[in-house]
Amino acid sequence: MVLFSPTKKDIKSIEDTARAVLGFPTSRKWESKDKQARFKSLFGANSTVITAIWNEIQNHIDEDVFRKHLLYGLLFMKVYSTEEVHCAIVGWPSVKTFREKAWHIVECIAELKPKLILIENRFINAPPETRVGFKRSFLTDDACDFGINEPYPWDRKWYAVKFNGPGVKYNVAIAIHSDNICYASGPHFSGESETTIFKENLGTAIPEDEPVEIDGCTGGDQRQMKPQAGDNRKVRKQKSIFRGRQETIFSRMKQFNVLNSHFRHNETSEEHTLYKHQVCFDAILVITQLKFMIGGDQLFDGASSKQQCVTTAEETY
Repeated sequence: MVLFSPTKKDIKSIEDTARAVLGFPTSRKWESKDKQARFKSLFGANSTVITAIWNEIQNHIDEDVFRKHLLYGLLFMKVYSTEEVHCAIVGWPSVKTFREKAWHIVECIAELKPKLILIENRFINAPPETRVGFKRSFLTDDACDFGINEPYPWDRKWYAVKFNGPGVKYNVAIAIHSDNICYASGPHFSGESETTIFKENLGTAIPEDEPVEIDGCTGGDQRQMKPQAGDNRKVRKQKSIFRGRQETIFSRMKQFNVLNSHFRHNETSEEHTLYKHQVCFDAILVITQLKFMIGGDQLFDGASSKQQCVTTAEETY
């Protein structure tokens, strides 16, 4: 995906909009060293990433949606408090206006997922010789549960052991050789098996002989490489580093409170509840990927050329 590269003028326009929306006092210095920290704490990303998002969605939004409404959507996901609190932060629009504009923005950001989250990105920076025969892993894969308010009527399929309550589950795969999120599926019911999720989703997007690094909780498919699958101690240590990188993705996403607290937007139908949670998750997935691409964020190096992870399907069990 070729991004509309944010210019200094574009970035300043977003920053000026944020200053006006927040009612930032003239007695305080706006251009200070903590300006970007302010953006991250309120909107979940720095002004460069926010500008890139605006450049990408501005041709696909409703006519009555403007830059300030982008900030509504980001603040909604980042803060995820009561509607009155949200409105107070951004200058007291009506609750109805805030709600409509914020959800529209969230949906527009989520629609960028197919352009940014690409399975073929797993090959970026991978040594050419590792692609032959798919004897090496290019991806780590893991699932994470997110809490929701208890649906009615109750069904055990929602039950998440992790927090002893209702939830939904998402599966995310990231590249070993680069800072790229390459695949994501969900929402799934928290009671669903991770092996089933793998077989029906990521497993259909990769070759039948391509191994994937996982944690020790699953492993019902021969391509799923458990922690103990490795030629020697050095390789197994490297695999643990890969899995550590994977865990940081969920930690980064949960910096947005909409994913870190119980999701309150239960709808009258199961389908609508899942849809609303999915657009929030997908939007945050997009923002997280953009932060890797242009926001200065990066994962710690897990795949140096000196030490590669070699696991094959025969080594899984």
